[in-house]
Amino acid sequence: MKVKIILVSLVTIILSACNQTNSSTQVLAVKQEQKSVVKSNAKITFNVEGMVCKMGCGGAIRKTLLQAGGVERVEVDFVEEAKSQGITVHYDSSLTNIPQLKKRIEQANDGQFTVISETEPTTSK
Repeated sequence: MKVKIILVSLVTIILSACNQTNSSTQVLAVKQEQKSVVKSNAKITFNVEGMVCKMGCGGAIRKTLLQAGGVERVEVDFVEEAKSQGITVHYDSSLTNIPQLKKRIEQANDGQFTVISETEPTTSK
């Protein structure tokens, strides 16, 4: 009798664990679908100080901007030993705005980066 109870308990645990995995997989798929919905209608280039490499620093900025929402694409123009680096952000102006983008850049990596200037935003229809 004890063996049956243990066996039933194990099967129940395994089935519920599989169910949770499927749920988290579905949530991840929905989040990825939501991210791909962003269609940029504007772009701006920020000149950013505090970057020491394209992969690490640029990646941190890119990740921060993309995760916050409203951003379709981020391009990093890193020039070795330049005082500032160019970060071009393609975004949906109905979902985010320039002050929010600037704030996100300056909060990335615990405040390592400073936006020193920006270009005039361009819009597309």
